[in-house]
Amino acid sequence: MNTPWRQVGQCTHHKSVHALLLVPVRALLISNPNSTSNSARRMPSIVRALRSVEGIRLTSMFTAYPGHAEEMVAGITVRDYDVIISLGGDGTINEIVNGLMDSNPFSALSATELPAIATIPTGSANVLAGALGIPRDPVDAAWYIASLLRSRTRSAISVGHAAERCFVVNAGIGIDAEVISTMEQLRHNGTRAKAVRYLPAIFTAWNELRKSPPQITATIDGKEFGRDLAMAVVSNSNPWTFLGDLPIVTNPTVSLRRGLGFYGFTSLKGVTGLVAAANLAGFFTRLRSPFHIEARERRVDNAQRIQLTATAPLRLQLDGEYIDQCDCLNIRVKQGAINFVARADDYTEDQFTKKVATRPVDERLLVVVTKKAMDRTRRLFSTSQKTEANPA
Repeated sequence: MNTPWRQVGQCTHHKSVHALLLVPVRALLISNPNSTSNSARRMPSIVRALRSVEGIRLTSMFTAYPGHAEEMVAGITVRDYDVIISLGGDGTINEIVNGLMDSNPFSALSATELPAIATIPTGSANVLAGALGIPRDPVDAAWYIASLLRSRTRSAISVGHAAERCFVVNAGIGIDAEVISTMEQLRHNGTRAKAVRYLPAIFTAWNELRKSPPQITATIDGKEFGRDLAMAVVSNSNPWTFLGDLPIVTNPTVSLRRGLGFYGFTSLKGVTGLVAAANLAGFFTRLRSPFHIEARERRVDNAQRIQLTATAPLRLQLDGEYIDQCDCLNIRVKQGAINFVARADDYTEDQFTKKVATRPVDERLLVVVTKKAMDRTRRLFSTSQKTEANPA
């Protein structure tokens, strides 16, 4: 009989620690072979990292079409698997969350009754991995996840709900949904969705929104908060980005473990609109005060209910996946809805705000490069430890 995967307190006795390591971990690895950076060349290294976890029982499955991961995990509980490992992008994670929760966090089983989710990112943006402090290189991430599996580390996060679907990263109508719709069309035509290819799509969407703003009204926790807004983004994670490792920050103090963040902008016109957009990525931060950027921004953190209405139907995206067009969107959040294999303190609000969210782009990129170097060092250290423990 398998012992359930569980959160275990700190052990001081060597034999107790050794016994903990021998508890079987039943893991289902779901791999999306079509995600941007997934490749047969990397798979042996990823599997080697996961199999370094003593006692792991690894089952591997591959998705064959959109929605397949959701079908695979439907009805699964901790009686079946202790952890589900996603080898894919934010879209694959979204499918797994929706499959486990039957697309509704408010009627789903509790977090303790569902398998924890681990993410090894191979998508184009990998926003959730970045928000959880997980390396964006798949092999580095695999070794990092392996270390968390050994210590039985997990953290409960919030899950949002909109348009009869769960989301864990963000929901948006306007510019982000326009960009994602364009990128999905490119993918259908056989083009890989690399970060650099988002730039023309962003530029085109931005110009269109400046010419014809969508006029969005936001009602947050029962109170009208903004009217005739040119863009509206609801975020569960911090940061969120189209641009690979470059953090795009709308709500610096939003946490995956609390309520939702809302960011809106009254007008995208003129130089001020361009400066505001650049500020989100850390460009031209010194121009923020001279151009009175804050006067055009509408920002709320830790919201529980958000309603967005528009004068005409707008494209909607959830977790980087285009959903449909809508002119009214009701969004709620359930805190502590599902467990992820992640450290709760990797990206605390204070740490992130000081190191990334308020810093110019060169300092943001320095943080990114430093973290990559640390991730690579950790992988080399983990590999050497495994080699010493199992000499040829």
